[in-house]
Amino acid sequence: MNKVFLFPLMLAMLFMYLIDRKSLKAAPAVNRWVSLTLYVISIGIWIYGTLTKSSVYVAAWLSRFIDMWLPPAL
Repeated sequence: MNKVFLFPLMLAMLFMYLIDRKSLKAAPAVNRWVSLTLYVISIGIWIYGTLTKSSVYVAAWLSRFIDMWLPPAL
């Protein structure tokens, strides 16, 4: 199933972190925590998306939260 894609995606995330680690260490603390939090959230989304059997995806959940902050259509 989709579990085949989990390992390469985790390797890609690890590779991205290894490339960016020098710039993350030099960044201010706030930027560092935001970046690391986004890494963790994206790993969680990948794991959920590859392990779930339901048809509700994280993008559908996120779109509902984003819609709350968008202005109404004209």
